[in-house]
Amino acid sequence: MVLDLVWATWRFWWLHGHAEELGRHVDQILARSDGLPPQQRALALSGAGFVRVVGGDQAQTQAQALRLLKRSLPLYMQAGDRLGMGLTAAHLGHLLASSERESAYAGELLEQTLAQLREMAGERLTEREHVQYLTDVALATNFLGQIRLDQHDHHRAAELFTDGLAAAHSAADRFTVLISLYDLALSRQAAGDLDDAADLLKQGLTLAAEAGDEPGLGYYLEALAVAAQQDHPERAAGLLAAAAALLQANGSGWLHAYVSRSPHDDATLAALRARTTDAVFRRAWAHGRSLDSADAIRYALEEPDQALPAPAAS
Repeated sequence: MVLDLVWATWRFWWLHGHAEELGRHVDQILARSDGLPPQQRALALSGAGFVRVVGGDQAQTQAQALRLLKRSLPLYMQAGDRLGMGLTAAHLGHLLASSERESAYAGELLEQTLAQLREMAGERLTEREHVQYLTDVALATNFLGQIRLDQHDHHRAAELFTDGLAAAHSAADRFTVLISLYDLALSRQAAGDLDDAADLLKQGLTLAAEAGDEPGLGYYLEALAVAAQQDHPERAAGLLAAAAALLQANGSGWLHAYVSRSPHDDATLAALRARTTDAVFRRAWAHGRSLDSADAIRYALEEPDQALPAPAAS
């Protein structure tokens, strides 16, 4: 019963920044799961793996996630749970893709996972199974698209991200929609279509706000800053500052574990400073840091040429 409750409520825990607390509960379940039937044991193992995927970028955490997910796959197979296998295999491919030594295998695994999922397309599924099927497809296509984007195959990556977005919308699943919009926007940026990228990012920004996902807002603001930096460096600096403030206040959230984060490092800031005066950059940065999440959203959705408010008189 506790395991079922965790799987029914994990979205709440993740969106509200409680993934670490959820992880403690899941580990307690896992420690007592040896006697469970194969499918429930697989759920306990993969659930513990998914929490570790979100929990951070540390190599040890990712290695633990890989071990747990690999252990769950034969149990899903034994239970005949193809949807559980698809979800787990998609995450395995995503984790393996981060390793240069495993990237080719990751691509093969994701291709194979998609092929197996497509075999289910004409089957009669319950409503719940259909939603899970669409979610599995959305994740697998996005993860494969990320590999193709890293290989500079922008066209194929965009095709996969578009397919992933369509599946995510059909599932009405905010998590996979947010992943898909972000990924597709990055592929548009890489291809030089900054206007289309900005439109996609604004859609994601609005959705993250509706979901109450403030770390997600931060990542979308960062990506919008990259889209704006060429023609609107002052605006880009303000967006980056607003993003930094949100992430500092709310933690890293969950989205970072599923997408390649837009540039936000010292080199990015140095490039922005080079395109403005120091005074303009500092003013834009201070303005962005001063915004709460609602004001940051309004600022991000304004027309790019709208000027910053004049500084208050001293």
